[in-house]
Amino acid sequence: MKIGQPDQNLRRFYAEARTKKGEDYSRSTLLGFHHSIERHLNAPPFSRGLQISTDPRFARSKLMLDAQIKSLKRSGKENLSHKPAIKEGDLQKLKSREVLSLSSPLSLLRKFWFHFVLFFCRRGLEGQRSLTKNSFKFETDAAGRNYATTSHDELSKNHPGELKDVESTEKEARMYETEDQGDCYKALKLYLQKVNSKCTAFFQHPKKNNKALDAVSYEARPLGINSLAKMMKTISEEVGLSKIYTKYCVRATAITLWSNAGISNRHIMASSGHRSEQSLIS
Repeated sequence: MKIGQPDQNLRRFYAEARTKKGEDYSRSTLLGFHHSIERHLNAPPFSRGLQISTDPRFARSKLMLDAQIKSLKRSGKENLSHKPAIKEGDLQKLKSREVLSLSSPLSLLRKFWFHFVLFFCRRGLEGQRSLTKNSFKFETDAAGRNYATTSHDELSKNHPGELKDVESTEKEARMYETEDQGDCYKALKLYLQKVNSKCTAFFQHPKKNNKALDAVSYEARPLGINSLAKMMKTISEEVGLSKIYTKYCVRATAITLWSNAGISNRHIMASSGHRSEQSLIS
């Protein structure tokens, strides 16, 4: 199979891609583009089975990507800016405000989204967008405690679903029911009762001008990637947190809380999906 044009297009993209301000993208963003394009080509309906990083037919675009990354390093722009964990004071604000509650379609959606990223330590917007109402299951452990977990592995940067991929343990994370009447387990159960059966997507648009929960509280249309990407930013602004946080900050918060609680790096990596302790520590 000849690649030619896609390789040429990718080469041009890596050479010319700039932010809205005309600035160079960071190393991590360029690599993020690279992995996202590869996942897109390998997912249905294309299912091309391509490995852009190693396929010799993409040699020219790979050389351009390498050159851009080296250029960033020479100019001192390579350093990553890791997202901070949410501050304790801001976490307390989130707990005490209605923005994350069971009282309305929007607050219920936000509550479960926030705790899904926190409990399951998720990073990928593609994975969130592809969730369905069948992506979760309810179980009981050996001690008789109820919990919710995911019913399947999600495609991610570290687990793209290729033949050489190893089995992921990320789906083994659990969200336990507690005595709290507004806990995340109950939020998930309530949300699933209120979603629109005409839409298969898990995250759905709340009905407009609907301030109370109805039998069906969501529209028959999925929440898009952009809406999911801005979720934490919007929550930060509405609650008046000390800074504008992102979904990556929620993920960093989960890892920080687990580490502070004395959970071993090995067990944290089983849920977070990190493949090395060095990447986890950073």
